[in-house]
Amino acid sequence: MKKIALLLCACFAVLSLWSQSQSVTKVGSLKIKKEVKPAILNIVPNSIRFVDATGNNAIDANETCKILFKVRNDGTGDGMGCKVKISSTGSTTGININDVNLPLIKVGSVIDVEIPVIAGMNTVDGIVDFSFYVDEPNGFGTDNVIMNINTKSFVSPLIRIVDFAITSNDGSSTLEKRKPFNLQFILQNVNQGLADNVKVDVVIPDGVFILNGNKMINLAKMEAGDAQSFEFELIVNQNYSNNTIPIQVNVQEKYGKYAESKTINLSLNQTLASNKISVDAIEQKQKDIKIASIGSDVDKNIPKIQIVNKNVFALIIANENYDNVSSVPFALNDGNIFSLYCKNTFGIPESNIHLLSNATLNNIKREIAWLKKITDAFTNADLIIYYAGHGIPDENTKASYLLPVDGIGSDVSTGYKLDDLYAELGSMKAKSVTVFIDACFSGSKRDEGMIASARGVALKAKQGNPRGNMIVFSAAQGDETAMPNREQGHGMFTYFLLKKLQESRGNITMSELGNYIITNVKQQSILLNNKSQTPCVTPSSSLGDSWKNWNFLK
Repeated sequence: MKKIALLLCACFAVLSLWSQSQSVTKVGSLKIKKEVKPAILNIVPNSIRFVDATGNNAIDANETCKILFKVRNDGTGDGMGCKVKISSTGSTTGININDVNLPLIKVGSVIDVEIPVIAGMNTVDGIVDFSFYVDEPNGFGTDNVIMNINTKSFVSPLIRIVDFAITSNDGSSTLEKRKPFNLQFILQNVNQGLADNVKVDVVIPDGVFILNGNKMINLAKMEAGDAQSFEFELIVNQNYSNNTIPIQVNVQEKYGKYAESKTINLSLNQTLASNKISVDAIEQKQKDIKIASIGSDVDKNIPKIQIVNKNVFALIIANENYDNVSSVPFALNDGNIFSLYCKNTFGIPESNIHLLSNATLNNIKREIAWLKKITDAFTNADLIIYYAGHGIPDENTKASYLLPVDGIGSDVSTGYKLDDLYAELGSMKAKSVTVFIDACFSGSKRDEGMIASARGVALKAKQGNPRGNMIVFSAAQGDETAMPNREQGHGMFTYFLLKKLQESRGNITMSELGNYIITNVKQQSILLNNKSQTPCVTPSSSLGDSWKNWNFLK
């Protein structure tokens, strides 16, 4: 009986344990959601760059380029399975892009991202808009970015022999057997396109020998207009039976169709003098190449940003053609190009930019009134004022005046007093006011001489006092002249202003911009014009040092 009782107790114990396990299983079967630690991805500000092989900030046909940027993980979890998704619109013919898979992006880390952009031979002139973002599987990817880039169709090279000459080393006057002679020819790229992998093969008939020089020539590249001279010493043996000596010069380049081979036919007993190929058409091509390169480097490849600065307003005055005094060389070009930088590089809407070409006094006053209305309507308006033209001094008070195109150089009452301009701008409710003045106030002209001064000498004029939240960049100081940069077709001051904006893509502080302009204008004015010109940066006294970190890209 004891054994039976023990057995029954054991069975009850097993049943109890089984019942408990079932109860635990039921509790354990509840679905408990795992905590999500998202990877929150952001594109690092100012890290987006476009890189191309030619360096012209455009996608050329048959060119491989890159869009580069940095991505930072600001979340609490690692980013896994992330991908750059990219699409394009516009002039997309020949453009090949693909999504890019990204490696693990750890919490707090930054990775470099590269999007290859491959252009085919059929790429056309235009603009392509790239839209891209980093996709994160849990929906915590980056904002979408739109980047527009110019595209350029294929421009072919043309490699040809443009000239050749036959000369003697021993003073012989004729080409004879068993006497060495020199063959020299000039190879040139007479078209606008770049030629890669240029190969030259000189083929000579039996009985003719090359004494020096390599008959196989390789050139890595030939840019538009590039020319190379090659010279070979040849000799004809006694057994050569023909009177004509054909020298075949075979020329090839990367594509196999933009080079012209040439047979140079020589004759025994011919006079050893230069034999010219007709180059009339070639000279025209070379002239075309030269013309195509005319224009300042800052007028091309103007950086374009995606940011739209709706609260920035620009007034640009470019006075070149005056009624009563001499013109100001390149002032119109100064104003036109600066307006493009305002639009493209600063992201200012076109409706926010007023460009005045050859402005009268009433024109200027009307536009100052427009700025007043703007600052009354926009509480956080940033103003940019640019002026290129004549400035004149009051010979009695030394006060400075902007000269409208209908003004008289000897009558300051026909001008706009600079200190009055500063007072007007300083009274406006603007967040910031940046003034650029490519003019001098000594009575001198940009291109030499005086405007109209009773004394006939340059005066050391007072250039006024900036007011409020204002900083002024001036082209020259004292009795100096604001000179031109004739090679670039701009005022010296404006050229280096634009150059730095181009190099920095507009992302530059006022302090950095001022230092660059001052240094380069001082140096180049001496080198190019043999005259001193010292720009200056003058902030309002109330700003202290805060202006130094101002940036056009708000």
